[in-house]
Amino acid sequence: MHKDISDFIDVNKVLDEIVTRDDLVVLDSGCGTGAIAIPCAKIIPNGTLFAVDKDSKALNIMLERAKIENINNVVALSSNIEDLEFQEEYFDLVIMSSVYHELEDAPLTLKRINKWLKSTGILSLIEWKKERKEDIGPPAIVRVEEDLVLGALVFSGFDLVHMEDLTDSIYHIVLKKSDRVCNI
Repeated sequence: MHKDISDFIDVNKVLDEIVTRDDLVVLDSGCGTGAIAIPCAKIIPNGTLFAVDKDSKALNIMLERAKIENINNVVALSSNIEDLEFQEEYFDLVIMSSVYHELEDAPLTLKRINKWLKSTGILSLIEWKKERKEDIGPPAIVRVEEDLVLGALVFSGFDLVHMEDLTDSIYHIVLKKSDRVCNI
């Protein structure tokens, strides 16, 4: 049976921390079967959630879940985040759950996300710790040290708001768009 991030973390606790209004425009990159996208879409009934995943089967499961739960504020995009284009300052919130370790060019992608965020925008990054303490998640070889992730985020124009361990294996970083100039 397929496990998603909600099998390991309290998604509602994470969303309580990062969803500040019910009219946000949100990008959920790596939405999978909707573990975060579905509950997020429910709490932003006056907003829009762009659900992105390169796995079209997972995306279809997420869309079916949205349909069953009568959620109509989700736009599904079958794509890799590195291949997307959005206008500048479009999103209030970008969520990246278990995606960072898959990025081919993390600094470039993070700088692009920075440009997509509004000046008050928030980036929520949920990722697996480098040290594999349980037999879950991606292999240790593809995981990235937390300090390296944080360094890339700061380099890409973000300021740390909050960082916490969600489990022994998963951490969450909340960042805001920096006032520093971000050039690609």
